[in-house]
Amino acid sequence: MSKTINVGIVGMGKMGIMHAGLLNALENVQVRAVADTQDLILNFIGQQFPAIQTYKDYADMLTNEQLDLVFITTPTSFHTKIGLDCIKAGTPFFVEKPLGISAKDCVPLIEAVSSKPVINMIGYSKRYVDTFRKAKEIIENGSLGELTYFNATMYVSQLFSKGKGWRYKKEASGGGVLNTLATHLVDLLLWYFGHVTSVEGNTKSYYSKDVEDFVHAYIQFENGLEGYLDTSWSVRNYRLPEIKIEVHGEKGMLTVTEEYVKYYSDDTARWTTLFKQDLYTGVEFDLGGPEYTLEDEHIIDCVRNNKHTDVSIFEGYKVQRVIDAIYRSAEERRAIPGDSI
Repeated sequence: MSKTINVGIVGMGKMGIMHAGLLNALENVQVRAVADTQDLILNFIGQQFPAIQTYKDYADMLTNEQLDLVFITTPTSFHTKIGLDCIKAGTPFFVEKPLGISAKDCVPLIEAVSSKPVINMIGYSKRYVDTFRKAKEIIENGSLGELTYFNATMYVSQLFSKGKGWRYKKEASGGGVLNTLATHLVDLLLWYFGHVTSVEGNTKSYYSKDVEDFVHAYIQFENGLEGYLDTSWSVRNYRLPEIKIEVHGEKGMLTVTEEYVKYYSDDTARWTTLFKQDLYTGVEFDLGGPEYTLEDEHIIDCVRNNKHTDVSIFEGYKVQRVIDAIYRSAEERRAIPGDSI
């Protein structure tokens, strides 16, 4: 029988609650303790789940509990500090995306884990969506030939008046729709296409005072591919966040969303469409989408077997640097070359 993995969670908002439910549903995994600053949340957990220890200060949780893994699901501005404390304690950790409020904010964490390695992972869950995985397979197997152009979008109908909460305060979130939401899209592009050599971005704030509501960016990659990213949380007719990536190559093209992946081959002059139902293989427990179960299972397996994760915080740092470059380009009204990203 496998050893029980004892988990602590810092931040019991929406994502903390979701991960707690998933982790407790996995075999030989136990949420042992949680930390949050809100008494109302802690009192409820203490009453309903007496086996879970509650803490108002996560540092006390790290000191008092024998934890195998910590999940960091707080507002973004706390991610790097808590990650640093996990490294000091020698405790593996999972941190929700994005890694930090800026690349500069992330540097001490990257340096610390480089000098004192612990197992770590960042929550870029879209890499575990079946359709996005299939699209990566098609891109990498050469079916499209040399890639020539891409167009990538992420939209949601979220904000049509002044936003309330930490996500709309730059000092807490690091930015608006790009750093809070479309960081998923940037991660997929880096996962698919590799190193960025130039970015040129524009941002617009309409409903928000402190962060951006619209972003448009031109991105060039080392492999010669170039194209556009466009994102907003203030466009209508998108009840849920929706990613769409279109890739063109010398031998065909591909379009992928969370619902389907379809590709066209010049050789056969035919379209092939695979829906998520065609690719679905099932998970032990589904809460919020199978991708969350898969990423939680992955880090549990890595902790249990002492191996590196597929999506480490180094991947998150790469994303953060590209996001920073888009913001800087918009502010300075110039393209940012790769050696400055």
